[in-house]
Amino acid sequence: MIRALVVVPPVPALLPRYASLEDPVADLRRSAVSVVRAMTSGAESVAIVGDDPFAEPVARALLDAAGFDGGIEDEAEVVLAMANGSAKRTEKAPGHLDARAFDFDDSVDLALRSGNGRRLAALDADLGRELWASGTGTLAKLGEGLGSGWTVSVPYADAPYGVLWWVGAWVRD
Repeated sequence: MIRALVVVPPVPALLPRYASLEDPVADLRRSAVSVVRAMTSGAESVAIVGDDPFAEPVARALLDAAGFDGGIEDEAEVVLAMANGSAKRTEKAPGHLDARAFDFDDSVDLALRSGNGRRLAALDADLGRELWASGTGTLAKLGEGLGSGWTVSVPYADAPYGVLWWVGAWVRD
């Protein structure tokens, strides 16, 4: 049974080689490492889930930065879900502007902050793919088995490059 769900974006800029003198995602990195450290403290293993090619290397980099020394398993009490919102929030965003991005991101934001698995399960993975969001299908699939009764924290939610990123944690009440 999952006791903690951590949501962080699979942003390649979170890989250590990009943390130079001027870290392009310093606030995101601090928030992600802090939440991963808190949620994995005392855990023997973590499951990494995501549908982006960078999901696993970014997750492993965050786990290393957080000092996690446990194992990576297919199933674990702590799940690290690699997901982000649309990449079409501005003209300069990777996918350019798509007006649907705002409502879509609002629905993901509400689902992440709800502490209710049914809201995650209701996310539109097809629309997410159209809007270049990562992990929407992963979150929806996770949501099917999560139910309710979670304490939620979302210490980071921003779209500095036209892509909405969240760092969030669900902890079983």
